[in-house]
Amino acid sequence: MYMKVHLLQQAISKFLARELSLDDGRWYYPHSMVNTFQDNWQSPNEETLKDIYDDCLRSDYTQRWWKKEQYRPKEIMQLMIDADPGLAAIAWKDLFNDDAGLEGRLGRFDFYCDDLLKIVRQKNFRSVETYHHQDAGIVSLYLAGKFPEQYTLYPGLNYFRSFCIAMGSPDIPAVDDLNRYMKVAKVVYTFLQRDDQFVKLIAQRNGPNHKVSMVPFQVCYEFISHEGEHFKKKGSGL
Repeated sequence: MYMKVHLLQQAISKFLARELSLDDGRWYYPHSMVNTFQDNWQSPNEETLKDIYDDCLRSDYTQRWWKKEQYRPKEIMQLMIDADPGLAAIAWKDLFNDDAGLEGRLGRFDFYCDDLLKIVRQKNFRSVETYHHQDAGIVSLYLAGKFPEQYTLYPGLNYFRSFCIAMGSPDIPAVDDLNRYMKVAKVVYTFLQRDDQFVKLIAQRNGPNHKVSMVPFQVCYEFISHEGEHFKKKGSGL
């Protein structure tokens, strides 16, 4: 995806300088989610998947990534695992088969989840669930938790769109597209690594007071999210 290099470099420099000066811990929550998933994930079978999944989606801070009003991806996934543990285990193994292309894996995972939700509804005729809640945000946590050096959290379409506009891209996403987002994140990471302040930031965050394992690639989420939010506020006059 095309971005104007000078805008990207300027934004990265300002972002890194800001993060180095603050070091106020606001970065910690998303990294802790990824770290918890990574620490607890194991290759599942139909007997172990539900417990593994529950352990992976835990937080000492907030559950907002998987539990808020009219949005319950963790709860719905647990229902789907209960409905057909064997099919659910296949869905997860397929999603994490990194020998296959991401776009195809995302499509198949969505297909499996559709089928699992149908089974839930068949087994519980009183169920009011009409969609499986496994959208780009929660799936980005799954991917980042399993492969933190390759995939990062997704800030949502509004922030991603705003980021693309701020970076001068002529091709603004109209819908959530994790495959495209991850490609953008890899470009961002290339330029992050070229800035000397990035090395300083990682060293600062790897201090003894932090319990998470710092994976540098995850800073891509912070940067894209920050720039997207900044552009939205600037555009609204805030």
